[in-house]
Amino acid sequence: MNRFAVERLLALNHRFYTDFATSFAHSREEPQPGFSLLLEYLPQPLKALLDVGCGNGRFGRFLAPHAAQLSYVGVDFSEGLLDAAAQNMPGHYLQRDLSLPGALAGLGTFDLCVCLAAMQHIPGRANRLALLQDMAAALRPGGRIFLANWQFMDSARQRRKLADWSEIDLDPALLEQGDHLLTWQREGRGLRYVHQVDAAETDWLALQSGLRLIAQFRSDGREGDLSLYTILALDLTRTDIMSM
Repeated sequence: MNRFAVERLLALNHRFYTDFATSFAHSREEPQPGFSLLLEYLPQPLKALLDVGCGNGRFGRFLAPHAAQLSYVGVDFSEGLLDAAAQNMPGHYLQRDLSLPGALAGLGTFDLCVCLAAMQHIPGRANRLALLQDMAAALRPGGRIFLANWQFMDSARQRRKLADWSEIDLDPALLEQGDHLLTWQREGRGLRYVHQVDAAETDWLALQSGLRLIAQFRSDGREGDLSLYTILALDLTRTDIMSM
């Protein structure tokens, strides 16, 4: 995807999460059912967590009772969501553009890196790959990565939210397969960019990042399967990543 399209989509989402930060945060107060299923895959020990696209910090709040003395770092591009997170979860918060290579540089190393319902907002497969590679580079030995991505196109109910690209005057020819424009109808009408990061793309991203699949499952939503969860670890048999 060329940089013009990336910038347009990032600007769209930045505007959305600025205008609707409060209503969006309120819609994400409770932990997802899939969070509980992740507990059995937590690395041991778990002392440091990097929450990539942390939003209002709800995963950190969920995990805190299960991890004593947890050091929590949350990264997001939305100032409004970071403010909401800081009010509810002790930690260190930074505003970063996750679409840029090196977005996680200088944050240290972690036992667990999570990216839950955030990678789907990064335009361009190459940019999503760079983000996952940055997460892999931030892992301590024995660390793990948790991903969750919304499988909205598998639901007739969610597909009703699709909007035409003409609403933002963007040529669909500039986009990649799996890119969609969705409406938001809570406390006003908004538009946001979402990419369906499906199982096939997740497998490709993991392979290119030198990661091996530990487990994968679906959970969440009224249908019970709207999020694809993936647990990854460094593939130490790969000689080409030993210098990461």
